[in-house]
Amino acid sequence: MNIICNGTQLSEALTRVIKALPVKKTIPILEGVKLSAYGNTLTLTATDTELAIQKTINADVKIEGEALVPGKLFGELIKKLSSEEQIEISFADDQNVVIKYMDSVTSIKAMKLRDYPPIQEFEYDVEFAMLQKDLKDMIIKTIFSAATDDVRPVLKGCLLELDGEEARCVALDGYRLAVAKKKLEMAIPYTSAIVPAKNLSEIYKLLEEDEEAAHISVCQKKIAVDLKHTKIISNLLSGSYMKYQSSIPTNFETTITISKDMLENCLERAYVMSRFEKSNLVKLDVKEGKLTISTNSEFGDINEVIAVFTEGKEVQMLFNSKFILDCLKVIDDEYVKIKFSTPTSPSVIVPVDGEKFLYMVLPLRNFSR
Repeated sequence: MNIICNGTQLSEALTRVIKALPVKKTIPILEGVKLSAYGNTLTLTATDTELAIQKTINADVKIEGEALVPGKLFGELIKKLSSEEQIEISFADDQNVVIKYMDSVTSIKAMKLRDYPPIQEFEYDVEFAMLQKDLKDMIIKTIFSAATDDVRPVLKGCLLELDGEEARCVALDGYRLAVAKKKLEMAIPYTSAIVPAKNLSEIYKLLEEDEEAAHISVCQKKIAVDLKHTKIISNLLSGSYMKYQSSIPTNFETTITISKDMLENCLERAYVMSRFEKSNLVKLDVKEGKLTISTNSEFGDINEVIAVFTEGKEVQMLFNSKFILDCLKVIDDEYVKIKFSTPTSPSVIVPVDGEKFLYMVLPLRNFSR
């Protein structure tokens, strides 16, 4: 293999693919990044067997071929050469990858390519496209609600549902539920996939906030997201996801319409005080067009009042303030509605108009301190 490529492009490509390298060094061969030079491109591949990322850049390929290099070492070295307009990379003796830049030469011991796991091709059942910014928004609005413990491993993933012309992303951890929806340009037969939240987080980081499309393919065990020159392939989680629809209340006794920013700011201040308590406890008291937010700890008390538009009965509820804050931080709307039922029933946060998102939060049941 012998190629010439741009240092900045190579460094940026490595920065992307090394996100798929395993965090724990359990299988040495997986610490490598595969270089594949064919035609007029160089493709870099990294995988931990659960997630694979491939990035393709333009290259002047003198001799086609492949090599496997220590990923993090190679990435750190190329980062120091990112200002070089031309970097020559060659691999001929099956032992060393040689890097030439200006009048200098560096060599890195290559890894055994034959031991590297292949990225298998799959026959996908469903293929569709959506704007990268829409997919990115759908992920950020839900991923924080995925479980982090191993009690129910399937809940460590986010449920992606395709249903007609609607895509939904769902996450829940037993205390809260997040649902985000986006319109699709074409109708898709009902399809669902449970994507590991940690992999979905890496997909999110590679998406752009623009009008470019993400081409998504789903089969029984894999999901692939193709971003033109970058491709991410993730394993799916097996098992049955919770039937979340049946857990969302449909009848409410109280609804308030409130400024999202005002509520977020008040809860941020309450969280400063309540974070010293195990449950981050905060009380919401709706009465006569006002929402009172209060908390107390051994360090002090907070009591704030916000004017709200109220429909229904007076109500008092206790919540983990962090659970509500996590929802508010990803909402872009100026106003939101919060719907309450009984003090022991879940409450929901929804848009003033439409159904583009829904957050359900379970209350804390004990009013005593």
